[in-house]
Amino acid sequence: MSMLLQELYGELRRLYIAGSDLAADDFRLKKLEPKLSALGERAPVFKRIAEGIAALIGRSEPSERAARLQDVSTLLNSVLATQGQTAADVGDEAKLFPAAFRDQLPDLATNRSSRELGEVRQALSSSGSGRYEVVLSAYERGLFDDLRILPMAVHALGDSYSEIADLAAEKILPSYGAAIAAYLLKDLDIQGGKEHERRLQVVQKIGVNPADRASLDKLISAAEEGGAKIAPAAIACLGTDPECEQRLLDWSRDSKKTVRESAYFALSVLDSEAARSRLYEALNGKDEWVASEAVQSSISQALAESLIKLYEEKLQDRAEKKVDSIKDLRPLLTALGKVRHPELERLYVEMAQDLSAYPVLKRLEKREIAWITGAAADYFVRSNTVEALEHIEHMAKKTPTMLVDYALPLARRVLTPAEVYERYADPESAKIRMSDDLLFMVLRPALYSRTSVHDRRRPQAEIEAAWDPRWLDWAIDHDRLTLVAGLARLGSDRLIPYLKQAIRNNASPTIENDRHNVLEAVQNVPFDEETRFELLMQLVEARNWNRPSTLAYGEFAIADEASRVAFRRIDEAVRRIEAIMAGIERTDYKRRLQETVDKLRTRQAAAQAGE
Repeated sequence: MSMLLQELYGELRRLYIAGSDLAADDFRLKKLEPKLSALGERAPVFKRIAEGIAALIGRSEPSERAARLQDVSTLLNSVLATQGQTAADVGDEAKLFPAAFRDQLPDLATNRSSRELGEVRQALSSSGSGRYEVVLSAYERGLFDDLRILPMAVHALGDSYSEIADLAAEKILPSYGAAIAAYLLKDLDIQGGKEHERRLQVVQKIGVNPADRASLDKLISAAEEGGAKIAPAAIACLGTDPECEQRLLDWSRDSKKTVRESAYFALSVLDSEAARSRLYEALNGKDEWVASEAVQSSISQALAESLIKLYEEKLQDRAEKKVDSIKDLRPLLTALGKVRHPELERLYVEMAQDLSAYPVLKRLEKREIAWITGAAADYFVRSNTVEALEHIEHMAKKTPTMLVDYALPLARRVLTPAEVYERYADPESAKIRMSDDLLFMVLRPALYSRTSVHDRRRPQAEIEAAWDPRWLDWAIDHDRLTLVAGLARLGSDRLIPYLKQAIRNNASPTIENDRHNVLEAVQNVPFDEETRFELLMQLVEARNWNRPSTLAYGEFAIADEASRVAFRRIDEAVRRIEAIMAGIERTDYKRRLQETVDKLRTRQAAAQAGE
């Protein structure tokens, strides 16, 4: 209720500043009026406020509207005063934030203007579309570092739009750090729903100060007495409390999987000798999957060391009854997925050099081996070194797709564009010979971003900075039209002749995606006007217009683009499009091209009139 009244106060204050005349049919007040009417069924004063708003936004004389604005504001201020808030307090979230908690957040200021915060306040205190973008933008601009917005960010955990609630839980609130844990737990409802579960998820991320006994006791109470989702979420937050060790050990043997998983996470944070022993037992037993996923994000170096030894022992196993499939190894791969440790690196380097060093790999299926070598490659990729790249390339001799998934992406980070080309594509210096198909698999997603209809060519400046010009000649040599269009740039004598020939040779509707890629290249590469016009017109002329296609609209876009660049060649453009129309049987296609012709004629007439 208080949020609704605060919102109304903000809107009335806006009208005081902007003028009461703007209240007529004000869409913001229109959204608030039915909410207050609903409250009026319980309290007459809210009905009077709703009636006042209805009169304010209705038809009236300016003097009457000003008086109505004053009446509604007076009544609202009276209500706020009875709730312990004055008009000056409304909208000042910092004063609603308890002093005991404010003192724990000295880095949060209150120096931003109300105008800066107004839009995000409105988004967090209302409903409707477009609010997520406002909240995300405010977060990215750092507006949430203002103390007055923190209570609203917590309130957003229960937002009806799940994307806003998730953004608050995953990014906004964790950015405040452990200092807000006590505030999140202050009003926790241990029998509550999703909003209170999200509060605990945030607390799990930021941790609780071991000296904050009140918060820890609240979590213990929630863990022991909370609802079906609240209890496991609370258990996961108790890893910072050494006094909870025995409770966590007991919960790790609970019959409920969610409880055990939360206990495993908390034990990995606690990282005591007893905790590590229990986790090792679980990871080497029937609960290995539950435990591996729980500890992955919080595994300690001490636990990692024992798991690395266990992993190596299993890889060295010669008794088929112990390890005979990937399912016996994948939980450990998951648990160690984010670990950086010299012993794990040694193991992966040995594996990269000689797979036969580990007996288990000799009896696993090819796809199972790929899981293990993939984990090694992922470790190397995160190393970001040329040495790591060489290890991946060595493994790729037996698994060529590793070049696509790991080697080239890493090479583009640690080598120059020229070195990347010379390493993989230069016929004289290539260190690793990649097949054309593999190179295509690497290049295409690097040149285009995925969209629902056509892939979008990346910006020209990005392409020229990231790719050596020799890749364009490689694409032309291998007749890969999509790659040629993606790599197109000025400076190649072969590019224009190739594009023109490729357009003539590829009129089939089955390659319309390629034609769209060519259009994007023509639009982005700074060709001269004549070259651009000719390429566009050839794209239109080359299509078989009597073959229906769901992508035919792309050709209309090309025709329109041609009309925009035909500054001095309008007559020629019209002649060539009308020649196409003469051979088209479909009336809808003819009509659409006629629209392009009409645009050209209108443009020509306007130019002549201006002379």
